[in-house]
Amino acid sequence: MNKIQSFKNAQEFQELFGIQEHGEVKSRRNKILLALLKSKSVWAYCREYEDWSLLAIKSMAELKTKLTKMISDAGVHQGLDYTVVLNGVTYHSNTYESDVYKGVPEDGSIAFVRYINHDNNDGVFKMRAGRFYSKLIDETNIGQALPQQVKTWLCEEFSQDWQVYIAGTLPNYTLIVDHDFAEIYSSEACSSGFNSCMIDRGFHSFYRDSVKAKAARLVDEDGIILARCIIFTEVFDEDDKVYRLAERQYAKDQSDILKRALVDSLIKAGEIDGYKQVGADCGSSRAFVDIEGNSLSHKKFRIECNLDWEDKLSYQDSFKYYNLDWNVAYNYTDSDYSYNLDTTNGQLEDDEEMYYAEYQDRDAFAICDVYFHGSEITCDSDCMEDFEYFQENYYHSEDDLTNCPECGSRMLEPEYYRDELFYSELTEEYYCCQGCKEKAELQYKKDNWHYCDFDQKYYEEDDILTTFNAWNEDLGMYETKTVNIEMVEVYINCQILFRIGDELYDEINEQTELPLDVEVVEEALIEA
Repeated sequence: MNKIQSFKNAQEFQELFGIQEHGEVKSRRNKILLALLKSKSVWAYCREYEDWSLLAIKSMAELKTKLTKMISDAGVHQGLDYTVVLNGVTYHSNTYESDVYKGVPEDGSIAFVRYINHDNNDGVFKMRAGRFYSKLIDETNIGQALPQQVKTWLCEEFSQDWQVYIAGTLPNYTLIVDHDFAEIYSSEACSSGFNSCMIDRGFHSFYRDSVKAKAARLVDEDGIILARCIIFTEVFDEDDKVYRLAERQYAKDQSDILKRALVDSLIKAGEIDGYKQVGADCGSSRAFVDIEGNSLSHKKFRIECNLDWEDKLSYQDSFKYYNLDWNVAYNYTDSDYSYNLDTTNGQLEDDEEMYYAEYQDRDAFAICDVYFHGSEITCDSDCMEDFEYFQENYYHSEDDLTNCPECGSRMLEPEYYRDELFYSELTEEYYCCQGCKEKAELQYKKDNWHYCDFDQKYYEEDDILTTFNAWNEDLGMYETKTVNIEMVEVYINCQILFRIGDELYDEINEQTELPLDVEVVEEALIEA
């Protein structure tokens, strides 16, 4: 049995999973990873297969890479019949299979996966990417052991990766890498919703004068920037190995899809060796991954940074621990640093007006409005990791958002926003829109109620239905169908239905007033 890797000390555990306090509000770091480590079903899985490596993971990037491989390998070990190739990874299923299009819909819709369903006449269908991935996960032993919180996160990650994969095949944007730092920090050049506190501040010269860097951006057909980031072109690790690392990405409407598209384009162009991971934990100074998605959080990186008191300083996400005497900036706290560079005042000394950030319960150089537990409050613009962009330039805390039980898309949490959602008394659940509510109610009726063929409606009680004989012209025979008892006499009076003895018919021989198949038999006897 492999030995479980333990934490070095309590400090290391606190760095990974400790409680963060924001005034009266408290939240735990890396809740998804902690949910995995605390799961009894995961421990049971590790014990059954004598593989404890899953419990030694210490970063979200490593978690994603490890689980993707385990889900892929599980299908082989379980002997699942069909292969599904998505985004270069081969999965297995007893129901689904990919064809020559490898999951890409013919209509180019980036949010869906194309697949063959062997349980439905081998037909070709498409399904939302996250929902489809969830079905693949649930067919594997490891998937069945994962807590729902982890599975939901995996599906969200896959959905974003999948959309980037498809979008990358479409000529909708162009990658530009140069030294025009003024361009990527201009509101005129950038699309809306970047939520960057450095836009139009004039601090972009920091990247030209103080560090070795490049400006990277995706632009649309009109030259408008959709996503951008800084590339540090000479980053050293503790062994003096040199990396080219893409810093945290910013995008139109804070879209993770566009951020991933930027990273994917940089990798394909051979511009980077690693990047700040997109999504969960992106605010951590050490959350870099290599171009294969493997975590680099164990690395201690540094860059040369020639910054003096009067020089312009642009807010730093990662290399923010600065040693002025040595002109070196680090991405880890146990370095020999004397100043923090994660400041928005544009220089080493703080002299700007301060604003009160309610969420953090402290002063900040820049704040923005966010929603927390249904209330609008202010938040430090440089510390938005606990909030997610959602609808019309609003940011909500992760506790304020959930997934629609019907379509799986993000929606407001019913606990705080009931009046803005769509409640079904039938299913006793909330939905993101009227369409999802109606779809869910229809499926509920299909699963639990009784279908009336005549009016194509569902009825909760089956004693309201009776049967009638429906003539099938193609088969030349009657089939048994259902009709609402309360409407039978109305249909008879309107000559829509006909009663012969105790039986009801929708078509009869008007001359003989007998069922159509009786007439066929009599004619056959006459001819004989």
